[in-house]
Amino acid sequence: MAFLTPLFLAAIAALGVPVLLHMIQRQRTEVIEFPSLMFVKRIPFHSLRRQRIRHWLLLLLRCAALLLLIAAFARPFFQSTTLAAVAGGAREVVVLLDRSYSMAYGDRWDRARAAARGVVRDLSPADQATVILFDSGAVAGRRSTTDQASLLAAIDGSAIGAGTTRFGPPLQLAQGILEDSDQPLLEVVLISDFQQVGVDSAANVRFPAGTVVTPVQVASEEATPNISVVGASVQRDMFASRERATVTARLANRGNETVEGLRVALELNAYELESLPVTIEANSAATVTFAPFTVEDTAMPVSVRASVDALPHDDVFHFTVLPGDVVSVLVIGGPGTPSTPVAPLDPEPSDTSEPSAQSPETDIPLPDTMPPATPAAETVAVTRPMTPSDTTDTSLYLRRALGVGTSPLFSPIVRPVGEVTLDDIAVATVIVLNDVGLPSGAIGEAITRFVEDGGGLWVALGEDVRWPGDKVDLLPGTMDIPADRDGRGGVLGFVDYSHPIFEVFGSPRSGDLTTPRFFRHRPLALHPESAVLARFDNGDPAMAERTVGAGRVLVWTTTIDSFWNDFALKSIYLPFVHKVIEYLAEYRSPTPYLTAGQVLDLAQYPAAAGLDLTGGNLVVRDPSDDRVDVRLGTEETEAAFVDLAEQGFYELRDTEAAQGELVMVAVNVDLAESNLSSADPQELVGLVTGRAAGDRSVATEREIRPEELERRQTLWWYLLIGALGFLATETVMSNRLSRTEIDPDA
Repeated sequence: MAFLTPLFLAAIAALGVPVLLHMIQRQRTEVIEFPSLMFVKRIPFHSLRRQRIRHWLLLLLRCAALLLLIAAFARPFFQSTTLAAVAGGAREVVVLLDRSYSMAYGDRWDRARAAARGVVRDLSPADQATVILFDSGAVAGRRSTTDQASLLAAIDGSAIGAGTTRFGPPLQLAQGILEDSDQPLLEVVLISDFQQVGVDSAANVRFPAGTVVTPVQVASEEATPNISVVGASVQRDMFASRERATVTARLANRGNETVEGLRVALELNAYELESLPVTIEANSAATVTFAPFTVEDTAMPVSVRASVDALPHDDVFHFTVLPGDVVSVLVIGGPGTPSTPVAPLDPEPSDTSEPSAQSPETDIPLPDTMPPATPAAETVAVTRPMTPSDTTDTSLYLRRALGVGTSPLFSPIVRPVGEVTLDDIAVATVIVLNDVGLPSGAIGEAITRFVEDGGGLWVALGEDVRWPGDKVDLLPGTMDIPADRDGRGGVLGFVDYSHPIFEVFGSPRSGDLTTPRFFRHRPLALHPESAVLARFDNGDPAMAERTVGAGRVLVWTTTIDSFWNDFALKSIYLPFVHKVIEYLAEYRSPTPYLTAGQVLDLAQYPAAAGLDLTGGNLVVRDPSDDRVDVRLGTEETEAAFVDLAEQGFYELRDTEAAQGELVMVAVNVDLAESNLSSADPQELVGLVTGRAAGDRSVATEREIRPEELERRQTLWWYLLIGALGFLATETVMSNRLSRTEIDPDA
């Protein structure tokens, strides 16, 4: 116990006053008239009774009354929260109930709700409580309420969601409730299966001192076997002029026993197309490939569903199959286009019996200018792989690279410069001038308009490029005559990895752009408004970009084939070509599925490009066929956001569109939750309370100001009432004793 104004305790010294009064009090004597005392001998008399305390009870009553008055003015209070509760305090209880989809495993959810109901029923009438439901987010019911009926209704009305376990959001919400509470006792009851994946999110949460955290583990310690459909891939091909899709599903067995004959079905528009058996070894994965089906002209909802086990949420995988995006690429400069390759730079022969560079075995003409021979002491053998077909088809590697793409599908049309038609340009998405200049006449004008209207143009500056003087502004710069690199050739010395073309090569082990060797290129004097995306090690631009009207022009200052470099023979050539074409076509890959808990930004979702986001006619329905609210942006910033809370297919429709355009959005659960390994609950308790892991002791007392504690307890009122009671009793007793001493017969 402590006192708010302890200086009043100095008045305890006043307790000596009642004792002094009792010690010096004199007996009342009765006066009797008597004759002269002259004949009576005077004998000294000492009254010992007057120095003794005669009425102990009266003395104790007076001292107790005075002591209670002094204590009341000293304003006492209890510092211990436990004693404070006895003095009239109550609890602030926050119940955190995990509803992530892993709680659907077995009977976890039933056990969790039963535990939550038990906590609510054990509340005293003065206790305040809040129920918080959480998965990847947190939702609180009525805060700090004493209405147990509403708390039980919130628990009974709860359901398992499709989100993953994240302890951070509910613990932060509980922290705010506890910090705002006036109750002396703070308590949190966390009911969960304590998925390891959610612990890190609680790193920045710290409860007020004195908070007691009680974890309730509903996951059993037994093995938890589980089968999950972890994904699906789609391979496309053409059959009878129709696009077909072949789905291959991937499954994982997280149990310690082999599963044989598991049925896995492929569903299209909620109808089963095919069901196949699959065997999955313990703690391993397996794949199953279904028969191909014809792709329709609109988005098709597809699901791969395995037989239901103890955790049904991860037994299905949803995605959409869209008609293949076809990027039409017009390549000008194919078979029959003149081209002058560079011969290998072999060292000067030391024996006349060695074949010359123009021997019949190679049958490749030498260029007009050859670099000087390397001295014998510094001779390096350099081989430039070339095939006879390369001398007649400069677009061979480009065509083969574009033929490999599946997302998007590339449709290359190769035309010699003299055979290009206006119809070819009209259907093209990207035009490639491969070792040719801009054609003259109507074709050149059509290509210029194509770029200005938003098309993409890729120019490869080979040996035979001649550019009309009145169209030089179409290029990022002015080209010069070819320049040769001595020795082993040059390499790329600078690459802008922040650019969309080279971004894919920026991460480790994603391809080394410094391995290709470049033996010849065309120097380029850049215009001020042009950007350099890559440079050779001598500083000359390797790739430059310029915006012309609404379109883009890229210039590659060497050849796309293997005449001036060996880039086409490297593994990075394929993704490089694809990224260049995708960038010029402004292609955005479709999103086959999203994850529950995400917020869908329709303005950035490619499939929703045709929807009117500002007209107020957008209708969204969730997998339960309930209408979902859409959060719209302003008219200036066209945007619309949809919260994806459920697993399945969301339908988006513009009711005012002529055809009632329908957009399907597939939503899956986060498979990280499928890993049912649990964390130690005490680790999480120690994280939020500041105690070491494994310390199960009651938390330290809550730090509350003395004024706040004293104001809540108001013990001085009880002391004052007690003092008044003692004073009243003392008055009655003292009056009665006085009458008795005066009149013994009274």
